[in-house]
Amino acid sequence: MKTDFHLTWLVARRELVDQLRDWRILMPMFVLILFFPLLMNFTAYQVVDFTNQYGGNLVAGQVVPLLLMVVGFFPVTVSLIVALEAFVGEKERGTIEPLLSSPLADWHIYVGKLLAGTLVPLTASYISMGLYLIGLVWQSMPFPALDVLIQMLLLTAVQAMLMVSLAIVISTQSTTVKAANLLASFIVLPVAFLLQGESSLIFWGRNGVLWLAIVGVALITGLIVRLGLSHFQRESLLGREIDLLDMKWVLLMLWTHYSGSGEAPAFVKKIWLMVRPKGGEKISAGQVLKAGLADLRDWYAGQVFPTLRRMAASIWIYVVLGVIVSVAAYYFTLDFLDPSKFTSAEMEKVLDEASKFVAGSKPLSEITASFLFFNNLRVELIMLFLGIFTFGVAAVLIFIINFGLIGAALAVTQLLGLSPLTIFMAGVFPHGIFELPSLLLVGAASLYMGVRMVTPSTRDSISEVFLQTLADWFKVAFGLAFPLLLIAALVEAHITPILLYNFLP
Repeated sequence: MKTDFHLTWLVARRELVDQLRDWRILMPMFVLILFFPLLMNFTAYQVVDFTNQYGGNLVAGQVVPLLLMVVGFFPVTVSLIVALEAFVGEKERGTIEPLLSSPLADWHIYVGKLLAGTLVPLTASYISMGLYLIGLVWQSMPFPALDVLIQMLLLTAVQAMLMVSLAIVISTQSTTVKAANLLASFIVLPVAFLLQGESSLIFWGRNGVLWLAIVGVALITGLIVRLGLSHFQRESLLGREIDLLDMKWVLLMLWTHYSGSGEAPAFVKKIWLMVRPKGGEKISAGQVLKAGLADLRDWYAGQVFPTLRRMAASIWIYVVLGVIVSVAAYYFTLDFLDPSKFTSAEMEKVLDEASKFVAGSKPLSEITASFLFFNNLRVELIMLFLGIFTFGVAAVLIFIINFGLIGAALAVTQLLGLSPLTIFMAGVFPHGIFELPSLLLVGAASLYMGVRMVTPSTRDSISEVFLQTLADWFKVAFGLAFPLLLIAALVEAHITPILLYNFLP
């Protein structure tokens, strides 16, 4: 272990020496380290002074840690260029061949580059934050509480590691520095949006939730590092010469893994023959229908069900998680809305608001089957979109929210004097038996995609693994999840209201 660390540090030290002797890297960094804290100190002083004049002490107290986080963010964005050039820059300069031909293992090289790419921006951020804190003391400004200060330092660290790890992955997959720099926006913009969300938590005084944000970002960072290590191969780094966006190849790859073959289905060929017959051959609609049913049967047997078997572990994880979250939300809501904690008037108001939330704000006349279907479809597509960028983590969070709402809603019905079992059997089970498995399958497919992406593969590239797992997601979605959603929407719109009307007192 000691030898491995020594070899990794050799690569990191080599990278640090190259960085710290380049004035084009050092000058912008020094300017940001020295100037930006002064600007934020001036801004904080003006905001606090202005808000205090009008009794805004609470707002002033939140501005100081917010600007501390911003001070730590900007040096990382400027230093990101170093990580983006970690591999592709050396390749363009012709200095990477000696490193790649050394007896070092692939992970020694990768982790060494990652370590060097993280140390410089993180050090710059901490120095900048330190100068900002010194400025607060100098100006007799309110100093952040110790727990808030620790949160800001940890947030800066995990966000710096997140951005650098993404930049290293981009550097290994790019063929030119220009291409890597153009992809930098896919790093800075998402982290900037994350920063806005964290800023909202700070302003609203939800600092406890920031611990969850730190854990979440650290988890995603670990997965990205794992992704880079899994797919880093020095041979492919040297062999890749040009980037081409071949949409024909992408679509063919998706269709091949989705259908099991690169050919058109038999019923499509028969439709073509029916429209444009050859050699006098006549194709009837019955033959087309028979061919279509045969294709559908073969697709389910050869593609959908084998994919479900590969996803078995992810599915069971979601099943267990759904049960735990629902039960936990049920008992937490009962405890949180315990009548002994409120006066009768307060309890009546709380239950009134809770019942409105459970019932929903949309009039019953507008809750149609199409509205329910497209609303649930939107949720599942969001699970796919966010799951792609978070290796399935965000899909798990959306799943938890949905199952948690079920448990919370049943607890509210009990506090309202109704039977939770009756409400569940009449108001949730009829359509939930279709809708909840659909949500579970989509979430499991997103988690499976994330697991496959971080699993080492010497045969397939990142793009090939991504397209394969995306095709698997579409198999599950179009083969099972979306049809279940459609059935659930029809049941929820036309059957569930009748059951609730007949069973509720």
